[in-house]
Amino acid sequence: MSVGWPTPGRAQPAVRLFMRYRWLFLTLVTACGGTQRKPQAPFVPQLPPVTLPADAPAACAHGADRIIATPEAYERYIREGLVRYTEVATPNGGVVPIFAGNALSDAQILRARELLRFFVADHPDSRWGSDKTAVANAMAANNAALVMPNGEHREGNEPRVPAQPLYDAETPVAGSDWFMDNDFDHRDAALEEIFHLVHDTGIGTWAPGALPEYQAELLAEAEAAIEDGRWGIPAEPGVEQWLQELRREDSLAQEYIASVIDSWYGLWGPWDEADGGMWGVYIAKIRAEVEAFDPAGGALLSDFLPEMLGTIEPIDPDFTGRLSLLFDAAESYTHKTRYFSDLRLLGTGAVTLVGNAADNRVVAGPGDLAFEGGQGTDTLVVCSEAATVVISEDGRSVTGPEGQTWQLDGVESIHFLDSKVVLTVD
Repeated sequence: MSVGWPTPGRAQPAVRLFMRYRWLFLTLVTACGGTQRKPQAPFVPQLPPVTLPADAPAACAHGADRIIATPEAYERYIREGLVRYTEVATPNGGVVPIFAGNALSDAQILRARELLRFFVADHPDSRWGSDKTAVANAMAANNAALVMPNGEHREGNEPRVPAQPLYDAETPVAGSDWFMDNDFDHRDAALEEIFHLVHDTGIGTWAPGALPEYQAELLAEAEAAIEDGRWGIPAEPGVEQWLQELRREDSLAQEYIASVIDSWYGLWGPWDEADGGMWGVYIAKIRAEVEAFDPAGGALLSDFLPEMLGTIEPIDPDFTGRLSLLFDAAESYTHKTRYFSDLRLLGTGAVTLVGNAADNRVVAGPGDLAFEGGQGTDTLVVCSEAATVVISEDGRSVTGPEGQTWQLDGVESIHFLDSKVVLTVD
């Protein structure tokens, strides 16, 4: 869901709260003898383990081949049109499954899985995120699941399964027209909704989580932010009612930190209709404003999440042209890509990628590529053996296994399944 107060085209507060908590509601209905009389069995791994050579790039273990038809064991989800499946493994041997409709693209499902993996990945030397083993394990123990239904949310069309929803119309991928043109008619809600899942079932809100002290700090700061006008700003009619409902449902902390996350990672930077982020309800639109106007919120975020969005962002397979990770005010999509570090190419069209100051990794695909490395130590990842490609003498051109050409400028290495080649960068 995008936001929760009464505005044409946006979800009503009560609807949003039902969507946020409907999987808890359905679990309670189940326990009380509702339509599903037996409690849901724990999710178990449905995908075989990936076996890669010892020094192979980890990115090669997380491709589109890990998306399958929903197993028959999950007939309940299939009946709701959720016919595609992938999963994120947890350290305790469990999984957090992702069920998707048939309209969702591989790229959208990959992005959702990457975001979930990112949120439960360790953030070294942070207060609450340095070891997220217990967070991920709690999610599996609490039967956390993400569903990605077709279309957009309308009241009454919610899948009747216990899971956090992220609709097709809420999750663009880099390179799509929706992403490049910053279409806020269907804003990007993927970070918000997937973090809600991690927050509720991993950190712990209604479900017993791993970090009750962190949750207490988030809740206290949400109340403080309302009090001093950093969040819950009455930018539109109905905000006060929305806050009251959030308080009754004990979900202030979840909505507050989600607002911080979206602005921190650049999602509201292109929005020019008003000051602030989250439709004007949050004081900060971009990271610099979070640091200036809500330093406490920024600090709480940094206690759990890193500076860069550590996902392998899939590029829309239909995209051709130039995609930059360097911020340029004239290219408003770079409010978002400036926080990317890693990319995955999926299409056959020619793409030019411009790196930033991070250590960028680009997973090569079937199409031609020009990769302009930035200030970091940059790597082209090739998910095949070194013998399947031809590297030019100067290391600036690679002919791939399918005859595609990868032009490299300022890229320090190529990482294959069986080896790593260090390149000379002038």
